[in-house]
Amino acid sequence: MTIASLSAIIDSPAARVHDILLDAPELPDWNPAFVRVEGPVRATTGVEYRLDVIRGLRGTLTYTRIDSDAITISWRVPGLSETGQWQLSPQPVRQQTRVTHTVERHGPLAALLGHALDTLPRLRLERLAERTAVPPPADGQPV
Repeated sequence: MTIASLSAIIDSPAARVHDILLDAPELPDWNPAFVRVEGPVRATTGVEYRLDVIRGLRGTLTYTRIDSDAITISWRVPGLSETGQWQLSPQPVRQQTRVTHTVERHGPLAALLGHALDTLPRLRLERLAERTAVPPPADGQPV
């Protein structure tokens, strides 16, 4: 098992960050590990999504917790399982959210990819921040 965690302030309201995290088919647009996520647009707990990740691996992704201040996503491919938690804390400064991303990995590939985990939360937080900077569509649907 390997674990990494990091917090960052994102210049976006918590509701916007929350919406982006729950738009499962769009996760590959900003999450570097994912190539494709197939399933319902708006995530609900327990629904299993088909997942394609880098290096051609296929598996499943499931939201195991969805609250206003925390989202947990678990995914598996052969040799690797990962649980990613996203903790959201609105900040006193308008339109900002402190996001803490914790990643826990298990399996033989986790040991092989151990060094990559050191920078993974930072990369995901940076890409999430970039994604929140893209304005939502006028019709109010998730990006």
